[in-house]
Order: sequence, then C-alpha cells, then structure tokens
Amino acid sequence: MKTLRFCGLVLFFVLVSLSMLVACKPKVPDLPFGQNEPTFSHDELLQTAAMQLTYSYHETQFHLPTSTPTPMFTATHTPLPTFIATIARTPTAEISPTDEKACNRAGMGVPFDVTVPDGTIFYAGETFTKTWRVVNSGSCKWTRLYKLVFYSQNAMGAQYERFLEGEVLPGQAIDLSVLMTAPGKPGTYQGNWMLQAPDGTLFGLGMNADTPFYVRIIVIDDPTPTPTEDLTITPEASPTP
Repeated sequence: MKTLRFCGLVLFFVLVSLSMLVACKPKVPDLPFGQNEPTFSHDELLQTAAMQLTYSYHETQFHLPTSTPTPMFTATHTPLPTFIATIARTPTAEISPTDEKACNRAGMGVPFDVTVPDGTIFYAGETFTKTWRVVNSGSCKWTRLYKLVFYSQNAMGAQYERFLEGEVLPGQAIDLSVLMTAPGKPGTYQGNWMLQAPDGTLFGLGMNADTPFYVRIIVIDDPTPTPTEDLTITPEASPTP
C-alpha cells in the first residue's frame, strides 16, 4: 500500500514537471550557423515521461525497505496431568457364625454371686450352697444337655458335674447352684467351675469365653468344745452286819 502511494506521488510530480516543460519551453542557446533548433513532438515527450516514471518505479522497488512480516505466535495447549486417587481398602476380619466361642459364651448376671460372696467364713465341715447367676452371652441356645462342671483346685465335696435344669436362650440368665462342704482344716479354699457344651467344649466368662467362675471361702476351726462324758461316782454299799 505504501509503495502504490509513493508511485502515485512520483507520477504526479513527473506529469507536473512535463507540463511545465511543455508550457515553458526553455530558450535554446544559439546554434552554429546551418543547424536547426531541435524540435520534440508530443508523443516523444510522453514517451520520455513514461520512461522516467518506469525508471523511478524500479528505483523505488529496489531501494524502498520491504516490510518484514511479523511472526505470529500460535498458542499451544499443554494438557495438565490427570491424578486418579486410589483408596486402599483394609481387609476386615470375618466372624464365622459357626465359631464355637462366639456360639458358647457366658457372662455375669446381676448379682453374679447370689450366695456365698468371696471370702465368706465357714467352720470346718460346714455345708453351704453356692449359687452363680450366669447370662447366655453367646449366639447358641443352652439346652438341658449343657452341664456345669468342676474345672480345677478344690471341689469342696461337690458333685463334679450336673446338667442344666432348663433351656437358656441367648440373652437370658440362669442360676447355677452347687451343694458344698467346707474342708476340715482351716485355710482359704477356692474351686473353679465352667460350662460344657454337648460336644464336650468347655467355655466360661470373658471375650474368649475361657475364664472360669469360682467360689472362694475361708475355713476356721469350730470354737464349740467337744462335749465330755460326765463321770458318775456311785458309792459302794456298806456291808450289812
């Protein structure tokens, strides 16, 4: 666009100059004798002007600075990395419904020691009945085939095992009683007891159902003195004279 405007200006000035040359013809100096004054036709003048215009155009093409195109920057889109969160699951332990300890488990009732609290004092040879209130905290029903059995230490003259007197559903409680006799010597005595399932599995208290329940007593001597036989002295009869 700038080149065309420049060429138009050059053409304008050439035409103006040509018009001035034609209108104001300069005075030709005196020529030697016998030579005629040179004359130029109108076509020759126009041809000369066209040649000058062409020369000026070529000069302009070679000398005018050419515009350098401005490089265009293309924006490129760099995709952002995609993060995928992975949640690791911790495996949980499964409780089998057939687990014997989950099936057969005992808990303490209220009160647990219905009779003969720990540390009760008895005389040697004295009889007493120990009663525990036990809750079925397992998932299996206790039938009449379940037993209360002696486990360890001192049975204190009690029967080693006895069947339950009735069925006990999960969550229900039962009173278990055992007839015992205090040992004949002073001291502290303890007897441990557990329950037994029909298949022979022993179970008791605690999370693992392996803690026995017990009775603990203190035995002292009987202070009552042993009665002695009364000696009766019969006087001898006097001989008859």
